This record gives sequence, structure tokens and C-alpha cells, in this order.
Amino acid sequence: MSTLRPWALAALTCALGCAGVRLGSRGHFERSGAEPGVVSNLAGLRWRVPLVAFSDLEPRSRSRATPLYDPADRVVYVGSLDRGVYAIRAADGAVLWRFQTLGGVEGTPTLHHGVLYVGSSDGALYALNARDGTMRWRFATVAEIVHAPVVDGDSVYVVNGDDTVFSVDRASGEQRWRYRREPPGGITGGGHAGLLHARNRLFTGFADGHIVALDPRDGAVVWERDTGIDSEGADGANEAHRTIDVDTTPVMADGNLFAASYTAGLYALDPDSGSVRWRLDRLLNVSAIAGDGRYLYVTSANSGLVKLSPGDGEIFWARDLGSRALAVPVVRDGLLFVSSAEAAVWVLRATDGEPIEGIGREGVSSPPFVTASHMFFQSNRGVVQAWRFARADD
Repeated sequence: MSTLRPWALAALTCALGCAGVRLGSRGHFERSGAEPGVVSNLAGLRWRVPLVAFSDLEPRSRSRATPLYDPADRVVYVGSLDRGVYAIRAADGAVLWRFQTLGGVEGTPTLHHGVLYVGSSDGALYALNARDGTMRWRFATVAEIVHAPVVDGDSVYVVNGDDTVFSVDRASGEQRWRYRREPPGGITGGGHAGLLHARNRLFTGFADGHIVALDPRDGAVVWERDTGIDSEGADGANEAHRTIDVDTTPVMADGNLFAASYTAGLYALDPDSGSVRWRLDRLLNVSAIAGDGRYLYVTSANSGLVKLSPGDGEIFWARDLGSRALAVPVVRDGLLFVSSAEAAVWVLRATDGEPIEGIGREGVSSPPFVTASHMFFQSNRGVVQAWRFARADD
């Protein structure tokens, strides 16, 4: 098994003061409630499939496409920097089909009723037959699509790198409506937020610092929240030198809508009105947010991996995993799976954030796909891997 040794894990564990945030009053309770018996129980590598020749990659290439596992057909679908969309048999890693797009595929596919919807850096949204990879339709936009499309009813919703949200007819691939915000001048981050569909609304964030709720029927703005006014003076008085982007895909937890600005911090908003319920202005440079129904998990270039209460923002613990580039945490069965662009996929206890093991050595920039029995991920070298969890009777 290609795991990191215990001393390496200890070296990447930091005291809470290193993370730049403080525990709330319940922090000690969380630590004392740790479950030392919980382990990841990874039995080992099942298969690995290189999608891109290492010699074809740029020195700083990062494969950001998360695999999607279909348990019904036991197939893994994944995009690649070689411009392909692949269907891989989960049992043994055999490639079943490959579809060629016109750009690198860094988006996570969405599977709905036998159709695979996936975006490409060529600016297009593709609808493919999941059975054989043949194309149903292609919807072109002017900028890269790197987030998973959202399917609801007869529509597919997608956002691209030009801060534009589209509604596309699921059957024909024709545009129904579009909503765009003009990107700001000055410094912006390198990514953009994905879409959250909840409470009959579409929620997302934009480079101009706005968090917006849209009506999915026609794209009308229900409300918008300008976080830029809260970031004034946060990292410079001149607006052109403030990175005000909201690049985090919103998350719903405990009745709150969560999103984050690079310089204004983490927001808990009323999803119906957009009003601010609370804000953590010291939790900066947030790159991803995830929830498990009870807790919120945030990755930050300043603070590492942070666990907090979605009700009031109280911080339980923070872990420095030695990387400023952490992907969206995946929470399952009391464990956290966090990808690091410089290191590995880290497995941690959700109760106290204690690292259990690190899987891989090539760096991983996208979240893994975790099931009850397997974990699938793609390394920065374009290698898709399947790791098996041991069963109790193994």
C-alpha cells in the first residue's frame, strides 16, 4: 500500500495556533470525544489506469476531474487532460469507451437516466449516452466548464468561467435562459464557484464578490449579497488589490446557506432572503466547504482543514495538512477524505481531525469519490486509482 508513514503524518499535524483560528468553548469536548477505534480500513490498491502520458503533462499540471461511480452498472466515469471522457469498469479498471472533446475535461460528470452530462475547457457542455459514449448534443459557451452540471426536471444547469449561468433543455440541448455578471477589474482568483440547487433556487458565487440566488424557471435574481463591502481594507485599501471572489460552491447545512469570499471570510446566510446570520471574518482564503448534516468542514490556505458548527460558526478544531491547495472534503462513516495538490489523499478522523493515513504520492487536486467499499480518485499525473476498503469478514 502506498501510504505515508506515521512520522510523516505527525509532521503534518499542527497545533491549533498554527492554523490562525481559535477553538470555541466546545473544542475540548470534541477532542475528548474522539474515537480511537475508527480507522480507514483501506485494504490496498485495486487498480490504476494512466489516462495521460506523464511526458505529455506540463510541469505544474493538475488533473481536477473527480471520478463519478455508478453503482448500478459498476462503471467509473472521469474526464482527463487529454481531452477525453472515459468509462472505466470498476471491477478491474478496463476502459469501456472514450469520448473526445475539444479541450481538457476537468469537470465532474453528472449521470441522469442513462445520460452523462459533462463540461470541458473547450467551453462546451456535452450530453453523452452512458452506455457507449455516443454524443446526444453539445451546447457551446465561451468559457471553460469545470463544475458538475445540475439536472432538475427537463433542465440542465451549468456555470462557466465567464461568470455565466445557463439553463439548457435536457432533451434538445437548446438554451432556455442565461444569467451573467460582469467580471470585476483588478485581481481575481483562479477558479469560480459551482451551482447548488436547493429550496427551488440556484445558488452560486461570482468573481465580483456577490452571492446570488436565482429562480431556476427563468434565471431571475431572487436576492444577491455583496461580500465586497465587507472585504474593504481586508488586504489593502485599493479595491484593485483585493481578491473579493466568491469561488466556493455554496453548501446548505442546519438551515443556513454557506459561501466564502477570499478576503471577507465565511458567511452563513438566510437562504430565503440572503441576509447575514453570522460571518467568520478571520477564516480567510477559503477554497472549499462541505457538510455532513451535523458539522461544517472548510479548507483554507491560511487555516488548513477546519471543523465548525453550522449553527453559530464555533470552531472545534483546525489541522494544517502542509498544503495551501486542498480540495473539497468528503465525509463518510466518521472519516474525512481530503485531497492535497502537493501530497496525497488524507484520511482523518472527523471527530478530532487526527490524520490516519495518506494515500498516494503524486498529488491530488480533486476530491475523491468514496463509497462504502471503495475510493476512486485521479492524481495530478492523470492516473485514476481505485482503493478497496477491507470488509469485516476479509
